[in-house]
Amino acid sequence: MIKIFSLGIFLIIAATCSTVAAFLSSDRPGTRYIFLPGGRTSSSLHSLQTPATESFGNVTILERGPKHIVAIKPPSVVCHHSGWTGSRSKAKRGEVPEIPMLQRVRDAIHYMDSSVQEGIVDHKSKQNIRRVNLIHRLDRGASGALLFAFASDEDGINENKGATSILIDAMASPEATKTYVALVRGEGILRGVDMKQKGWFEVSRPIKDEDGVEKDATTLFNFVAGQPETNENGIDRPRMSLVLARPKQGRWHQIRRHLNGLSHPILGDTTHGASKVNREWKEKRNLPGERICLHMARLQLPPNDVVPHGIDVSCPLLNDMLNMLRIYAPDVLESARPVLEREGILIEPVAEYEVGRYNIPDIVLEKKKIGDLDVDILAQGDHFVVANKPPSVVVHHSSWTNNKVTAGMEPTPLLQRVREKIGKKVNPIHRLDRGASGCLVFSIATERHGNNEEMESCPVTRSLMDSMQSEEATKTYIALCDGDGTWNGNNYLEKGWFNICLPVKDEWGNLMHDCSTDIRFVASETLPPTKQNGIEDEEGRRVALVLARPRSGKWHQIRQHLASGTIGHAILGDSSHGRSRTNRIWKKHRKLIKERTCLHLAHVHLPPTEYTPEGINVNCPIPDDLKEMLKEMPGLVEKAMPVLKGEGVNISIN
Repeated sequence: MIKIFSLGIFLIIAATCSTVAAFLSSDRPGTRYIFLPGGRTSSSLHSLQTPATESFGNVTILERGPKHIVAIKPPSVVCHHSGWTGSRSKAKRGEVPEIPMLQRVRDAIHYMDSSVQEGIVDHKSKQNIRRVNLIHRLDRGASGALLFAFASDEDGINENKGATSILIDAMASPEATKTYVALVRGEGILRGVDMKQKGWFEVSRPIKDEDGVEKDATTLFNFVAGQPETNENGIDRPRMSLVLARPKQGRWHQIRRHLNGLSHPILGDTTHGASKVNREWKEKRNLPGERICLHMARLQLPPNDVVPHGIDVSCPLLNDMLNMLRIYAPDVLESARPVLEREGILIEPVAEYEVGRYNIPDIVLEKKKIGDLDVDILAQGDHFVVANKPPSVVVHHSSWTNNKVTAGMEPTPLLQRVREKIGKKVNPIHRLDRGASGCLVFSIATERHGNNEEMESCPVTRSLMDSMQSEEATKTYIALCDGDGTWNGNNYLEKGWFNICLPVKDEWGNLMHDCSTDIRFVASETLPPTKQNGIEDEEGRRVALVLARPRSGKWHQIRQHLASGTIGHAILGDSSHGRSRTNRIWKKHRKLIKERTCLHLAHVHLPPTEYTPEGINVNCPIPDDLKEMLKEMPGLVEKAMPVLKGEGVNISIN
């Protein structure tokens, strides 16, 4: 009993942006849907959602043979467990385990091949579940066609090779072609040369792998269509291009790095892209948070012993990328259409595909039901409340997190949690970055002025904001930084408290002056080296514990000051201002959790106001994830403890 859906309706579930007709089949249980081409697309910005957002529990199979499967990978999903995304690793850190594509496809095949009654399959039964192996990988934020081999077919097919080995060899063959669609920043012009007029051209530039080893890399590119930035009659047309890419090798981030080298980074690429542009797309145009606009659109493998006729599979553009084009670059889409069709790239789905279900662990469901609304109240008065903000949780909704919250993919914002907890309307007095943690102060809004949109009109909120900005207020942060406390001949560990006053950039890249932060380097430690492929890696060994007290409240002020050329100690986990390779090592080997910036607001002191006559003086203990990291550094904690006690900061790791 197999449930069959059109890919069209599958994507419409994700973005509700197309027109479909459906009919029920009386011959079998389940539903059969037909996709009608030419569906209308909504111009609403809120329609920019990914299939992963609302197809929770579904996997779409593009092609299935006796020994192979090609599935659609949605963005924000890993291909397989790694050292820090695995269920056991994440459970140790107190995180909900991810469900990788490997597990999803395995469960989906079991679902489709099992006897189904009213759409229910016993996923927990291990009987007759066929294992699958990955043939290649796609980055977490990318999407598209993903090839698997049935692991049960590993008996020698040819010269003692199994299906997996044969397909891996076919993938690496010069006759294999992987065609990606990328949406990039830029109109396709580089140093006066219009790359859109060049057709297919080659870029050859060595690339370092994840271990820092340099390897040859060649990619073919075709800049199909692009547009300059315009804003006429209120219609926003950002500078962007549609590019086709065919890598000849499979180096780490190969396409992403080569496009960045052409000054046309992929939209959403936080490692090799433009931070300012990515923020603009996320906040103004609803680019999903973990989306990289790179899509494996066509996979072609030569004939082999596993698939005698070879593989030629096209994966239609997913609705998030397609709607970005329809809404913000319709002329680019229409200009590109003939070329895409000639290259065998499907813009819209034109066929029916199998859809299977994957098992969702109970811990994930329970976390969504219970833990997502949990909040720790540190202090509460008649007019204020101080909550403990965990990492990876936003303070309040933004234009691009709101849809994800509704879909269950984004943790509930702290503002909503506090409202639910105390049963009153509250307004945030300040903010903490998503990856940071610690004290967060809210005002309890007067009923007369309870709307968050009008928080300036609430006298309690206005009074507490003034108190937060006064010279008598102090906010003491703890940061774990990349470095040993010395930089450019300066030993900051010997300086005690010192002040740094440097301009920082705002969210849009504008330089802001009068930015002042008091900093104290408390202690540092050099940790044992990690090992990569049996070779000791010196990267990511140094760590410094730093206290920071900002005197102004500019965007990412502490993070930018610590990462500046003056201090040279970026905060661990800082994807915007830190070192990507160092962060990866800390995530893989030293228990740094995903979406974590190692910055914690440990103590808040606000002077008295009309509504808080005794002021506010609150400490926040360090969260469990930082405790787990610090337990691996007992020497650092021992050296830091006397200074921290003197500053009234507690980092007990027991």
